[in-house]
Amino acid sequence: MKLNRIIPALALCAASATCSAQAAAPGLPSHPFVSTSGKAQLWMRPDIGELKFEAGTQHASAETAAAQLMELSTSITQLLAEHGVQPQDIEAHELDKKSVSVSGREQPDYSIGRIFNVRVRDLAQWPALMAKLVEMDHITNINSTFDRTDGDELNTQLMSAAADDARGKATSLAKAFGRKLGPVVAIARGPLDKVGAPFIAQQPGKESRGVPGPNAGSGKYAIPDSIPYSQTVNAIFVLK
Repeated sequence: MKLNRIIPALALCAASATCSAQAAAPGLPSHPFVSTSGKAQLWMRPDIGELKFEAGTQHASAETAAAQLMELSTSITQLLAEHGVQPQDIEAHELDKKSVSVSGREQPDYSIGRIFNVRVRDLAQWPALMAKLVEMDHITNINSTFDRTDGDELNTQLMSAAADDARGKATSLAKAFGRKLGPVVAIARGPLDKVGAPFIAQQPGKESRGVPGPNAGSGKYAIPDSIPYSQTVNAIFVLK
């Protein structure tokens, strides 16, 4: 066999993972196959925001600390209502009570805290609400994320587009070696770290959310112009 015939043959063997040594490996499919990955991404303007923060009080009397937390919680709920947040979009069920040592005193203080999870549906209220929350005493660890109410639908569409991308790449790769693409035999949302039965690595897909887009709005508590949604799929196809 001439050298110019040997090289393509070896390349095809490597691409389809059907060399005799590989075929003998346990767990690998006996048929020739090709693996590819596909990705789809788009940037969309968010239409909903989520806040998570902690509210806490501290006092030598546990009863007083609890009363202060109740008063603080009432003020927070009132502030949220003034900015269009509905009661059903406020979760504040957890309570955390602990003793805190105070320098120079034998008896400790009591610290009582509560975690708030808030959904803001009217983002026009977001900058003013954030400014007021930051100004309030006894509120810490404020975290915010953005999303869309049709996020699940967007991810479904992106998954389909990512699958088309993977199939298109696999078709082109097969054609480059003079083969045709057969049916898919394995799929995964995560990376294919190892090829073997069941031919895929079981890892969940990753979605990027709450990251400011390339044209993120300006301002102290601005809403990003867009946030990314992405889906990745990996697939193994039979080669004909």
